[in-house]
Amino acid sequence: MFSGEPNSIERITAGGAAAALERLAGTDLVERGCVTIISVDAIRKRSGDRWPRKRDAVWAYLGRKFDEHLAYQDIRHRIGETDFLVAVTSEDGVAAQALSLKILEEALLFFLGVADPADMKVRAVSAIHGEELACSDIDPARVAGHKPAPPEEIIVTAYQPVDPAEERRRNPISFVTASGQNLRIDFSLEETVSLRHKVTAALRIEPTVTHIASGRTIPARAFAKLSDDDIAFIDRASLDYAALFAGAEERPQPALILPLSFRTLSTRKGRQALIGAEGLPPQRVKTGVMVELIDVDRGTPEARLLEVTGLVGQLCKGVLVRLQPGRDAVGPVKGARLQGLTVAAADLGAADSQVAGQMLNLAAQARGRASVLMIHGLLSDGYLDVAEVAGFTHASLKVARPTQALEQPAA
Repeated sequence: MFSGEPNSIERITAGGAAAALERLAGTDLVERGCVTIISVDAIRKRSGDRWPRKRDAVWAYLGRKFDEHLAYQDIRHRIGETDFLVAVTSEDGVAAQALSLKILEEALLFFLGVADPADMKVRAVSAIHGEELACSDIDPARVAGHKPAPPEEIIVTAYQPVDPAEERRRNPISFVTASGQNLRIDFSLEETVSLRHKVTAALRIEPTVTHIASGRTIPARAFAKLSDDDIAFIDRASLDYAALFAGAEERPQPALILPLSFRTLSTRKGRQALIGAEGLPPQRVKTGVMVELIDVDRGTPEARLLEVTGLVGQLCKGVLVRLQPGRDAVGPVKGARLQGLTVAAADLGAADSQVAGQMLNLAAQARGRASVLMIHGLLSDGYLDVAEVAGFTHASLKVARPTQALEQPAA
């Protein structure tokens, strides 16, 4: 079935696969790069005359691996003698493709004892025409590069190339607030990992705002004390930094999560800035950027939240809202249609027991509210197990960034 051409048409030969295609028809999974075909043709070739007797065992093993790695709502179906259709609903793009690659790799290791890159036949489905699938080859080396990496390697492994000089120009950046305070914004990248699938699902930009004179960090929950213009400056700087990592649209890569203010995006000017940033074209925002609204609280009008999330959702890949710890943390987002909810580990306290307790409490409150529940900025990988047990679907570790010398603050 795999012709080796960059783009080809694959015809379904196994019976019963039409139902799987019907399930895909009303979704955007193909557009999101979540639908793949994996081939065990290498096992068939190595088996030679023994293949007719061995194939049932291969099919059964793949079935067990699908059950192990895929969620119940994911789609899996054999569409030929050696080919399997996989549609992952809970991940996007490269993360979904990396999951298919992992399943195939385990099958090759089990039956052949080695997973040769030449045998890693995984293709992305780009279109469905009846019982024919338009597919393109996936480079295993590039997809494998998006498995979780140490924080210091994120820029190297996930987005290449990035001009170091340009990165230094945009990070850190300083400005003077409306009240005359000198503030500095430092940016870092956090690798967001799917706790179920153990693959990189997204990269998240984390801005840290510091009062230069005192060295005191201003947490996002204190941004309410800043003026609208100050918040808008932070958001524009975040967009400018994000443009470095937007990448080319045709290259598979994890989504980019960008924390922005609800106050900014509730204005037409703020939404225009989201799709008007230099180096971050509207189509790239639509296909590769998820907006995390960081300042939604009990004072946010429900009707206004519904309106703004609807408008922003038309411009980007998805909208997330950060929860504020408390007795009714999900109260402000009730009724909103969101792709996910997030929690900042920095908001949960300092003691280990306090952080763990808050994680369990927030996850329990948020259960069933959104398909994605993410916690970011965890201080150590020991918290990853706690996050998974609590019910979070995704998590990221805090990345330390060394202090750099600053130029004179900009007005």
